[in-house]
Amino acid sequence: MIRPSWTDTTAALARRAELAETVAQRMRDAEADFGHSERETQELFALVALSRARDAALLRAAGSALRRRAAGRSAPLWLPPSRVLPGEAAPRWWRQVVTQTDAGIWRAIPQPGPETALGQLDDPLVQEVAKGARLLQTSLVGYKGRDSSYEAFVPDGGPLQGRSVPPIPGLSPERSWKANLLLGHGSGFRVKADRMDEFAQANQDRHAVWERARTYGAAVVVLLRAVA
Repeated sequence: MIRPSWTDTTAALARRAELAETVAQRMRDAEADFGHSERETQELFALVALSRARDAALLRAAGSALRRRAAGRSAPLWLPPSRVLPGEAAPRWWRQVVTQTDAGIWRAIPQPGPETALGQLDDPLVQEVAKGARLLQTSLVGYKGRDSSYEAFVPDGGPLQGRSVPPIPGLSPERSWKANLLLGHGSGFRVKADRMDEFAQANQDRHAVWERARTYGAAVVVLLRAVA
């Protein structure tokens, strides 16, 4: 068997990047033309799942290829499997799994650093990859902290209506409000008044992970081409 070269691997990664961007554009077009019919709902659902799966597959492959190239190793026999099913034929269970798990993208978030082995720190190509990794890390922080801004509040009715429920000592903020709800100490949960701006920024960063994954993947392709 002829072992692939880094040129071959970079070309394969570029194809993944192109596929991810193509599906993302199809999803954006479907969102723009969405008319709330059952057919359109299912088509959009399928495209969202397919786009997320493509983005996660690209990020896993880009991070893996970059780390291997930075370590001075030979090109891999193949990139990490994409685990992507065709959009139109994808069964409902697959779409639900991808949507609920975010296609495993959070486990694929890269650390900044490997790119510095492939060029000078002031190299624009190296800086672009490093910037992409930092932004993805910011998305990961937003994802991990998604529950920390919530609180339980007092059930409707009575003199304490709408009051915040005190956190339970010894528990983290997210475990505290969830435990309060489980114990019936609150009728619901809401974002803390003093965490509104922080919550909005974290939420924005979390949802930006898909576009940031595509940007990072494209930047890795450019850098690998430059050093191939």
